[in-house]
Amino acid sequence: MKNETIYQSILSQLSLVPVDYLQQIDVYLRNLSKEIRRKEHNRSLVLGLAGAWNDMPETDFQDFLITSKKMGNEIFNRHIEL
Repeated sequence: MKNETIYQSILSQLSLVPVDYLQQIDVYLRNLSKEIRRKEHNRSLVLGLAGAWNDMPETDFQDFLITSKKMGNEIFNRHIEL
């Protein structure tokens, strides 16, 4: 029942918005929907990697983690002059 209450509250608030502002609200809601879809897509991609290393021996996985962290630190901790 909580979703219905929120929905009714949003509709009530929208009814108070002057007509001149409705286009801005429409644009905002469309952008919000796009952002939600983008996040869901990214989430699906990340979850698709779950278990990708299950077949890797633990020692190889630990070596992989150490190398990944080292490379990340080298890439992101370097000083770049602009």
